[in-house]
Amino acid sequence: MNIVNKEEIQKISDIGIFHPFDKTDYRIISLLVIGYDNKKISFTLKVPLSTIQRRARIILLSGIIALEYIPNFKMLGIKKGLLHTYLADGQLRNTAEKISTMEGILSVSLHVGNSDIVAEFVYDNSEELVDIIAAIKEIEGVDKVMWSEEVSKLPTHKENVMKSFNKYWNNNNHNTNYKDKSTRNNHNNNTKNNKKH
Repeated sequence: MNIVNKEEIQKISDIGIFHPFDKTDYRIISLLVIGYDNKKISFTLKVPLSTIQRRARIILLSGIIALEYIPNFKMLGIKKGLLHTYLADGQLRNTAEKISTMEGILSVSLHVGNSDIVAEFVYDNSEELVDIIAAIKEIEGVDKVMWSEEVSKLPTHKENVMKSFNKYWNNNNHNTNYKDKSTRNNHNNNTKNNKKH
């Protein structure tokens, strides 16, 4: 499904686009996530294909859905796991940024409730695992690091995605804008200026 290329996404993202999301957009988002193409979405929602193409394009340009290729590390013989970092101070973001630059780190996120920082990582052997844990422990403010290795990943039911959006589908008044007010004002001004020309 090639709706828009990455260069165009970056170009439009830099300019800034305003679009109010309604329940139709949430339906499109949920169907895009489970792999439907524009024609199938159009048929499922009983919405004209041209409308689906336009809205899907805006959704992708907004960054609400990210198109990315993820390798199957297990098939490649590479181990994958999670690193849970607990901090003794409150420097979550600074510590997370330092972890994100380390070799083998795939993603880093800030959490509340248990560990402060969770990093997804890949490694070939126990020596690499020990090295990355040691490197994180050397960061000032880190209290301890726990880790777990992914054994297998089970597919989730596509219906789960659909159900998670039901509350938006059924709420006619729900309206989400993916750009802030300043961007919206800039977009509106640009639109007015373009109409004058």
